[in-house]
Amino acid sequence: MILTTSRKPGRKTRSFAKIFSRFLGWKYIRRGKLSLRELKMGQICMILEIKGNPAVMSFFKNGIKTLEILFSVSNVKKIEISDGAVLFFGDKYNFFHAIPKKLIEKFDKKPYFEKIIVEKDDELLFYFKKQLLFKIRLLKVKQIQQNL
Repeated sequence: MILTTSRKPGRKTRSFAKIFSRFLGWKYIRRGKLSLRELKMGQICMILEIKGNPAVMSFFKNGIKTLEILFSVSNVKKIEISDGAVLFFGDKYNFFHAIPKKLIEKFDKKPYFEKIIVEKDDELLFYFKKQLLFKIRLLKVKQIQQNL
């Protein structure tokens, strides 16, 4: 997955996008004047802002928007994040293709995950090494159906 921002993002949006992409192991690309076509076809997540704050995530697959999430983010901590799988605790909002906790519970050996996303009501809490990095409060989730 490629993560990018709007054409002229503010400092908060750029900072959040970099940490978010590192957490999920996605490739972050500074957009500048690039169009979606120039970013290559495939899966793209674009973070847009409202009044200088990151507020909208739009997901594209082969140039077609498939999902839009309106959110607010808080408590963003800037730390170095290592590579590795992400474990997801929750039933409703696993947008980021993390490994669901239910799958891990099927195995006898429970591996240790440094990166964990915990769903709590309409919030997603992102932990790295048991330290809260940031929270995303989901305001609206819109699945986009394409009529082909």
